[in-house]
Amino acid sequence: MKKKNNINVGILQNEDPNSHQNWVEACRKFGVNYTVIDLFANDWLEQCQSQEFDFFLLRPSGTFEKDKKIYDERTYIINKVLGFSIYPTYEECYIYENKMMLRDYLKASEIPHPKTEVFYKKNEAIHYAQKADYPLVAKTNIGASSSGVRVLNDKAQGLGYINKAFSKKGIKRKYGPSRVLGGPSSWIKKSINSPQLLKKKLKKYFSIYSNGESGKVLFQEFIPHDYEWRAVKIGESYFAHKKTLYKGKASGSKNIKFVNPPIALLDFIREVCEKRNFNFMSLDLFEPEPGVFLVNELQTIFGQGKYNHIMEVDGEPGRYMYKNGKWIFEKGMFNVNASYNLRLEVALNFFNQNS
Repeated sequence: MKKKNNINVGILQNEDPNSHQNWVEACRKFGVNYTVIDLFANDWLEQCQSQEFDFFLLRPSGTFEKDKKIYDERTYIINKVLGFSIYPTYEECYIYENKMMLRDYLKASEIPHPKTEVFYKKNEAIHYAQKADYPLVAKTNIGASSSGVRVLNDKAQGLGYINKAFSKKGIKRKYGPSRVLGGPSSWIKKSINSPQLLKKKLKKYFSIYSNGESGKVLFQEFIPHDYEWRAVKIGESYFAHKKTLYKGKASGSKNIKFVNPPIALLDFIREVCEKRNFNFMSLDLFEPEPGVFLVNELQTIFGQGKYNHIMEVDGEPGRYMYKNGKWIFEKGMFNVNASYNLRLEVALNFFNQNS
């Protein structure tokens, strides 16, 4: 069994040149040797084979479909063809920001979720919209923090959405700074302090605006709710909190409410994650009635807002672990560095167990 300080890992950077930073911080904390690999470079494969890597750490793309396709394809080669271990797993990354595929995935896996329809044929979408019960939730295939989510209140809005979706321009996602994380004054202050950051953000927002999704639609039944559960499993650690509404949406609201998660919720998370062998997964869940849960989203990468913890029980930060048939709460700050320290700890444990 190798010691941690002898382990050599590759960090697979996505199209964002800063996407590797959390992994770097975690590697430094644990004394792990690392090399950052640009997965979008022409010589990406040579970089991966340039030295003896024990495993690779991933930060999958989640902004543009074209970038996600490249990242998914190249991690497939690394994992399935070359046989390297990757964390998160290929399956966890493939369903990330892939909502139309996720519909099929949840359905085939028999995981409870809101009734969802996906159409790649305009005539089928129109036929459905003419007879559907409204409101309906429309989602783009990619788009974090509810940026591609719209509520359609009647048939006219449903048909209008379909016409846009099957037009050349397609459906435009929301772009620009999040009002949940600050107002115009804070944005202006950040822009003055960091002109380069402003330039980078404006370029990203313009790209989002220019890249509409066309040729497909996803309609999900509207589940009335005052909150969503954000549940997380990292290795054997379980966490949960509520996300309350912001402008009618819990998704992307960042309005975190720490409450004691019910045991039924923990059991549901464990059941879903064990069914699909998830170890790095966030689940956004509706609870239409007490003890009944529906999976709205599965995301191997998730935001944490301003907190270094993502669960409190009786006001104490910590995690739940399932031991000897019982849920045991352990106090502590387990989610610093956006939970990447805990992610790396789990990956190291897997490596040591299999060495």
